[in-house]
Amino acid sequence: MTFIIPDYSKIYCMSKYCVRYSYVLIAIIPVLLFLFWFTRKTFVKFSNRLELEAYVKSKRIDRKIILALRSIAFVFLLFAIASPFVLESKTVQGDPRLLILVDNSTSMQLYHPDIANDLYRKLEGSIRVERRTIANGEHSTIGNGILNNIEGNDNVLVVTDGANNEGKLLGDIMLFASGINSTVSTLNMEPLKSDVGVVIEGPPELIKDTEGDFVVRVTVAGKNMPYTLQVSYDDTNLILEEQASASRTFTFSRKFPEGEYHKLTAKLLDTGKDDYFRNNNVYYKSIKIVPRPSVLYVSEKPSPLARELDKIYEIDTVASLPSDLSNHMAVIFNDIRASKILPHMDSLSDYVSDGNGLVFIGGENSFERGGYKGSLLETLLPIKIGASEEQNKSDINIVIVIDISQGTEDYVAVEKALALSVIDSLSEKNNVGTVAFNTQAYQIAEIKTLKEHKKELKEKISRLKFDGQSFFNLGLEGGHTMLSKVGGSKNIIFISDGKTTYNKLREDTLNTVRTINSLGTKVFVVGVGTETDDLATENNLFLSNIAALGEGIYYKTDASNKLKVQFADKDETKGEEFYNTLIPIDTTHFITLGLDDMQATISGYNYAVPKPAARTLVTTHKNIPILVVWRFGLGRVVSITTDDGSKWGGALLTKRNSKLVTRSINWAIGDLGRKKSYDVTVRDTVLGKTTSVNVITKDMPNADDLAFAKIDTNFYTAVYTPKETGYREVLGATFAVNYNDEYANLGANQEFLNLVEKTGGKIFNPDDIKGIIDFVKAKSKRIKVDSTDYRWPFAIIAMILFLTEIGIRRYRENIQK
Repeated sequence: MTFIIPDYSKIYCMSKYCVRYSYVLIAIIPVLLFLFWFTRKTFVKFSNRLELEAYVKSKRIDRKIILALRSIAFVFLLFAIASPFVLESKTVQGDPRLLILVDNSTSMQLYHPDIANDLYRKLEGSIRVERRTIANGEHSTIGNGILNNIEGNDNVLVVTDGANNEGKLLGDIMLFASGINSTVSTLNMEPLKSDVGVVIEGPPELIKDTEGDFVVRVTVAGKNMPYTLQVSYDDTNLILEEQASASRTFTFSRKFPEGEYHKLTAKLLDTGKDDYFRNNNVYYKSIKIVPRPSVLYVSEKPSPLARELDKIYEIDTVASLPSDLSNHMAVIFNDIRASKILPHMDSLSDYVSDGNGLVFIGGENSFERGGYKGSLLETLLPIKIGASEEQNKSDINIVIVIDISQGTEDYVAVEKALALSVIDSLSEKNNVGTVAFNTQAYQIAEIKTLKEHKKELKEKISRLKFDGQSFFNLGLEGGHTMLSKVGGSKNIIFISDGKTTYNKLREDTLNTVRTINSLGTKVFVVGVGTETDDLATENNLFLSNIAALGEGIYYKTDASNKLKVQFADKDETKGEEFYNTLIPIDTTHFITLGLDDMQATISGYNYAVPKPAARTLVTTHKNIPILVVWRFGLGRVVSITTDDGSKWGGALLTKRNSKLVTRSINWAIGDLGRKKSYDVTVRDTVLGKTTSVNVITKDMPNADDLAFAKIDTNFYTAVYTPKETGYREVLGATFAVNYNDEYANLGANQEFLNLVEKTGGKIFNPDDIKGIIDFVKAKSKRIKVDSTDYRWPFAIIAMILFLTEIGIRRYRENIQK
């Protein structure tokens, strides 16, 4: 259990001279004033005024001496109580120690088998060296291995190809290692054996008569070897045939013929005897073809967006809304005034409530310019019409709630790094406090203006330890308790992995979120952990639900840049174009997933404010909501507050950015098979990992070796474990099983090498023994900061002054006698 010891220190420094309790020095002035008054005070009673004046005159010199000595003595005494100390920094030679972490996974068979042992023997006599194994077989948990072995202020050399197919993300771990001053280096290894492998990347589903973009990557490890790449579909139809001898990327677009399923296969032929792994020479990919959904496009003017959408959907363009909408899976309103829609509100409400989709696109006749505000139509929308007032940053109160439980042991420091980056992203005018929790909540720092205690707050977070279990509800309650003492906007930034196997704890946590949100507190969630964890989907859903119920946003990745949009000050040095550039604020949603690199600048927009139950997906850099969605009944509603590309939003029609619009429409449509009475979906998988068989049917499906469970109305699912590669068929659905991803993209991982250099490590040649030793010794030198306490010298001087004052007073009294 973590214990927080009360700390009343408030250090203040001028250069290297500091005091630990600086507030004590404030007492110097009142103490001197009191001494001045007390020294002039006469406590002896006299019979007349002449005697008093004679007495005062005789004591004038004595009182001046006493006042001077006592004042100086009290000043020294107060300085002693304030605990003065001097900081002295010096470079000291630490313990030159190296930990060698060895990756013994299957992909490392391409390299010299004794490279780690040889390095260990050559280094053993020069520095302290230790060797540990971090990966075996087809499980390359490189990130986990590094995280479990670094201690802080140490040197680690990882003998690996950098292929990480399970566990923690390498980027997060390397960032954390750099933060605790652990240096991670590696070797520049050349494969002794050669290999060539192939993978296919592309969409699992395509709408009928639309082209899909596919990428075929051929990776050659070791020396170049000739190969012939053949890519075909449905076994006999050749798409491309290329000959090469080095790593290459091949891209193509393909529109598939009639048929619900198609098989896309890439083969490497004529690779020769030097190809070490043969099982990665064939890659299978299945593509499911779905019918073009029917979409009604309501527009009173020619629309560039309608022309583009007609290539993908069955677009029915009309100038006014018809009475019967049952044949369409979604309705798009392009810059339509409210007066044209309001007469159809009853049928429109029934239409979306039954599970269909609505998309509202802005323009000069829409939203606040089209009479939406205060109308019945506004109740359908995920936004309130009109501009929101810019909130004073000093009225924003934020409590950062950090999970420090035993369950987060593997990456508690990653949480700290995230918390520190979150603090850096906030406006210094924000009022910020911190709570940590495990089996109970601990107040780390009370709410203050961030500018007042930013450095102190970051130091306290960096000192946190972990222990106990995760009681998420107690952490949230602790944050809300702190916020209940202040006025203004109230926000919790909740940092956790969301891991728990107790459904009761999940329910209690969600109930807590409902309660604190009803009292005016928003909850933003920053998830930390691993995407390859067996429970990652369940944990992400739990954390996403916390954010949804808390009217906040769930950030699966580093949140600092996106939190800046929410809470930071506007940078006046950046131009208007920057603040009209779009930023995906929530990339955990289907629409914005993978669109972090979107680059679009708009020239105009409608003003709106997201409703509490809505999800804001895209904003401008000045936090103007552009894409906001929500569910209405069983249906879905999308609002896009820029136009169709006629004047403002042309950047959204480019090939790079158009996915935002098409995904928005696809999300509004929902399940393309929802109007079907029967449908089966199975995603491609690899050996060693399972996939789900999802079936829409009225009756319980039945298939060999599959145990189906009903998870929704007419919806069943089962888990399939593959045993061999190739195409498989279950209940009429075709899917692919490929080789284990340990054999994909063999050779040195360039991303890992870049991370090593960016985080302060170095890439050594295996025979550069002197360079490794010198590097370890240089990195072992630490800057040691010592503090020399001067409390007792000040106290002794104060005591000497007091005794001197007493001695002088007695001496003068004896002379007068």
